[in-house]
This record gives sequence, structure tokens and C-alpha cells, in this order.
Amino acid sequence: MALVNCKECGQQISDSAASCPHCGAPVARESFCQRCGGKMPANATFCPHCGAPVSPDLRAPYEKDKIVAGLLAIFLGGLGIHYFYMGKTVAGILSIVFTLVSCGIWQVVMFIQGVLMLTMTDEAFRGKYVGNDSTFPLF
Repeated sequence: MALVNCKECGQQISDSAASCPHCGAPVARESFCQRCGGKMPANATFCPHCGAPVSPDLRAPYEKDKIVAGLLAIFLGGLGIHYFYMGKTVAGILSIVFTLVSCGIWQVVMFIQGVLMLTMTDEAFRGKYVGNDSTFPLF
């Protein structure tokens, strides 16, 4: 715990205080953009530097739900819909091509991938699909 100066009255206060005990002014918290790393106010809805939306629950911006992605892979995996949902356009297009070339057998592979998505932990899903910059993660 450190001491900081109140922006209203200038008195020293704890950095963990919600408001200044001397003047009652709320303590402005600073946070950092998860996309560009720039400093921004804690109550900002968009980063003032790069314009990225700020997630209120501190998840990574644009993070997708693993249940939705898994169900899309199970039911529409041959069309690559789950890849398009996760923002991996190249992987979605390749999935369509593989389905056409393999006469639909690729749909079975995507069904298995959907089941694996649904059974893995949230951390494993984020590490493999959300945090991964590769365009075509298979298993």
C-alpha cells in the first residue's frame, strides 16, 4: 500500500482508498489498455489511444465464449463457422475447402474439435484459441 496525493485537496491518502478521507473526493484509478498498453482512466469505455473497447469484466477484448464456439464446431464445423466466430477468417475458409475436398469427412474432425472445446477448461481454451495468433489451430 502506497500513499498518493488527492487530486482535489492535495492531502496524502492511501492508494487503495475509494475516496479521500479529508475532502470526500473519489480517488481516480488508472488502468491500462489491454490492446496497446496505454494509460487510461478506470471508468473509460474506449481506450483514448487506440480506440479499443474496454471490457468491464477485465476479459481480453473481443474474447469469445467457448460454449458458443464448441457448439458451432459441432453443428456447423464443416462450414468453419466457429472459426469465423472467433475471428479466424483464413481458418474458416480453409475449413470450407477441406470439407469440400474430403466429401464431408472434415465435418467429423470439426465435431471432435467441438467436443474438445466444450470439455477443456476456460484457461486452456483462451490459451489455445483466444491468445493464439495462429490462423488455423487444429487440436
